[in-house]
Amino acid sequence: MDTQFLYIHRLSMVAIGLWPYHRTMLVQLQCSVFSLSLISFIIFQLTTFLTTEWTLDFFVEILSASLYLLVWVILYNSFWIKTYAVKRLLENLQYICSELKDENEIAIIKRYEHIAKHIAIGLISLTMFSFFIFLLLPFLPRIFDIFFLVNKSEPYRNIYIRTEYFVDQEKYFYCILLHLYANVYIVGGTVIGTAILMTGYSSYFCGLFNIASYRIEQVMRINSDEITNRMNKREIDKTISHAIDIHRIAFKFTEVFLYNFKGTFFLLITLIVICLSLHLYGIFRTVCFVYRMEDFVKYCSFAVGALAFSLVNNCIGQAITDHHYYIFSSACNVRWYDAPVRSQRLILFLLQKGTKPYALKYGFYTISLENFASLLSASLSYFTILCSIQK
Repeated sequence: MDTQFLYIHRLSMVAIGLWPYHRTMLVQLQCSVFSLSLISFIIFQLTTFLTTEWTLDFFVEILSASLYLLVWVILYNSFWIKTYAVKRLLENLQYICSELKDENEIAIIKRYEHIAKHIAIGLISLTMFSFFIFLLLPFLPRIFDIFFLVNKSEPYRNIYIRTEYFVDQEKYFYCILLHLYANVYIVGGTVIGTAILMTGYSSYFCGLFNIASYRIEQVMRINSDEITNRMNKREIDKTISHAIDIHRIAFKFTEVFLYNFKGTFFLLITLIVICLSLHLYGIFRTVCFVYRMEDFVKYCSFAVGALAFSLVNNCIGQAITDHHYYIFSSACNVRWYDAPVRSQRLILFLLQKGTKPYALKYGFYTISLENFASLLSASLSYFTILCSIQK
């Protein structure tokens, strides 16, 4: 496997305590502190219901932020609990990549390693930029005076996520801001670490499916006159067997990942639909009635984050599905009727599996670009309901 990608993958996971190796007591303590910090911030958001009059706008403001944070709490804790599954996938991928001997197959997996590395670099750059803007946002009114919303006697209002700590928030402004920044760091690290893991491993899955297609296509290079040669018959059998074997391994990897995380991701997708609806309503209210720039930036940032997470997730599922189907397309193009009987049976076995639709599923949700459009449609429907309630 690409050492540069592994270095980025390891560095991102170590930063948030999710690297599956060297699980010392200090690392376990780090994970516990991070998890409790995220949960405590959600609690301090929800305590505002005890001190503030309930309105629809207030309800949307609090739940849009707390549910969005809950998404990352669930994601962080699921990867913390399932570290053995992450470790198993990484070790198996390293073993399979080390067993590749054919130069063309090595070139194929290196191409997908290159893709995984560049995706990781892009994700880190985008997240770091968002992280910088998020940290700077509370001080922008004071530094540039561009929002015209700062009350000099109440600097705590610069904190754009409403919380209730039951203390003097002006006096403890920087302590509260430090708590906010700590959670922004944890969320940013979780985004980087889990996104690199999912996109990187999925790239390797697609590479393995592509290698299976390549092995099947090698049968087409044998001329029909050479089929009568017993040695060539053995070579054909060996090529088809290896193709089916690498297909089985890639299929097993995807199933292991789904088995460990399908419940988590189904819950996350449900929360994202709700969050996206709330954020769209927040954008609508800010643009049409409130006219507060920091609220607009906040809701837009959360909405873009939710959309990006869902889009990346569905693109991963669509890519794996497309690469899986390409194997059967390759099997159909092979001159299987010229191959030995045993090879014909193996190819027919592949074709029979290809007759059944294959897609990654999180519970009842199938991961694809088509269902991403359905997710957006559901979010817009709930957004319309919120608008009708307001009217």
